[in-house]
Amino acid sequence: MAVTADKPAPYAPASAIIDLVERYRARGLPTPVTAEVLTRAGISDSLNSRTLYALQVLGLIDDAGQPTPTFEAIRKAPENEYKQRLVEWLNGAYADALKFVDPATADEIAVRDAFRNYTPIGQQPRMVSLFMGLYAAAGVGAERASQPRAPRTTSSKVRSTAQRTSPAKLSPGWTKIARTQSNVTPDLPPALAGLMASLPQNGNGWTKEKRDQFVTLFGTALDWCYPILSQEEVDAAEDEAA
Repeated sequence: MAVTADKPAPYAPASAIIDLVERYRARGLPTPVTAEVLTRAGISDSLNSRTLYALQVLGLIDDAGQPTPTFEAIRKAPENEYKQRLVEWLNGAYADALKFVDPATADEIAVRDAFRNYTPIGQQPRMVSLFMGLYAAAGVGAERASQPRAPRTTSSKVRSTAQRTSPAKLSPGWTKIARTQSNVTPDLPPALAGLMASLPQNGNGWTKEKRDQFVTLFGTALDWCYPILSQEEVDAAEDEAA
């Protein structure tokens, strides 16, 4: 299968998909892959159905829940070929969207425009988050973090919010804080909003492996959305926003 505008597009959190890919590479998954299997693998009930659907549409499992040759190729890939296999998989799954956007150079506005014809319309921001998060995990576009870009008037506000909700700085109740910040900050980039929405619900814990996976993806998404600038560039952006 592939992501096209003539059927509902996947919008599961990128962290959930990458976590399952890493799990399959490291320990395998019971087959067929079902909702019950995903629950046992740590996918929350609220994300279960959309994650299972995403695995199918993205071509990792077939309609019967069996791993596809693509998923097997990713599992068997040597570590030094792993990200290249991810890129090949994503390029095939998102071939339709790639006619209109290049994930290596596009910003989130361009990606958002590429998904405007996809359904369900109300989930398009999450589709964008999934697309950008998966490509970021594959190492595509991350190099843009070191390149300056035109400042936006909301950059200071959003950057401040991102710093307040960074997992490394939050108290034991950080999951609730993160959701609160995400809900009151509608201009939070989709890549970060999708990651924050994937945090354990109701203050539940998670494994160190999942925590480390989240931190890695969060750092990549943060650099994707907010490139590191020199002090002169930061001052210039703040002067323009004033």
